Amino acid sequence: MLVNFHAVFKDMNTPSPFKEQFSSADGEGGRNAKEDHIYLDAMGFGMGLCCLQVTFQACDIDEARRLYDQLAVICPVVMAMSAGVPVFKGYLGEWDTRFNIITGAVDDRTAEERGLKPLKENQFVLPSSRYDIIDSYLHSNEYNDVELIYDQKIFQQLKDGGVDDLLAQHIAHLFVRDTVSLFQEKIVQDNEKECDHFENIQSTNWQSMRFKPPPPNSPIGWRVEFRPLEVQLTDFENAAFIVFVVLLTRAILSFNLNFYIPISKMQDNMRRASNRDAVNQEMFYFRRQVVPEDEETSPTHSTSHEEEYTLMTADSIINGKVCMCLCYEETLCTFLL
Repeated sequence: MLVNFHAVFKDMNTPSPFKEQFSSADGEGGRNAKEDHIYLDAMGFGMGLCCLQVTFQACDIDEARRLYDQLAVICPVVMAMSAGVPVFKGYLGEWDTRFNIITGAVDDRTAEERGLKPLKENQFVLPSSRYDIIDSYLHSNEYNDVELIYDQKIFQQLKDGGVDDLLAQHIAHLFVRDTVSLFQEKIVQDNEKECDHFENIQSTNWQSMRFKPPPPNSPIGWRVEFRPLEVQLTDFENAAFIVFVVLLTRAILSFNLNFYIPISKMQDNMRRASNRDAVNQEMFYFRRQVVPEDEETSPTHSTSHEEEYTLMTADSIINGKVCMCLCYEETLCTFLL
């Protein structure tokens, strides 16, 4: 059984040590309860949480891959901005976002896959849960500084079919995990006409971004799904976040914005974003220069990626670096007038 322990938020009225009360001290919860933590003993404590996800259709595969990469860097900051999950089982928690809760709730890796035992029954040691931040960029390999675990046979099959290395590794990476569910009526399929076998794998790898190929025999094109947003209390707030991300995608494409930082730093950003009140208290790695420089006029600088990014507050990122989306909105409104 999956068990999550979530640190309780302590104020002046919280008992120390805090111990959750159960109807029976001899029951599973009573026996396993951990001091100063909330006991979450089922997948439903994670997957029962609400969220706000937005899917964008790109004009082609190249644009979809660009959007996937650039939006991925923004995921931790926007998650911190939208943080809205502070209460679990009636107790205030030390995290105020859903991300780490779901990550633990659906983490079905075996001891071998966690690296706790030598590989015998399983094929791969997996460094993360099936619900986590992305593990690689799709449009550029330059900032992929974390080893990507993928199925070599699937990778070679895709390569033989003409798929490039980056995309082939991404798809093969999805296949290092088993499916969560399988429907009897969907077992036998014509894979040239239906894609349910692939979607069964794709849809149970829950990452901060999702790259969505066109379904067969459909007018639907290449899409990317932006997944980190927390659902808000009102329709107005939900709409505001959606419009912000929509404008951001237009700015990325119109101004050719470059948000790239190493994958390892983006993963560190997500850990920071999960901390309580991260939008005000934390700092995030972000690029110093997001607008492409004129190669003829820009000063010569080191090729070291470490000089390209620094720690910034969410306020500096959104109201400073990412304010290009507001410039785009202003330009668009002027054009329409």
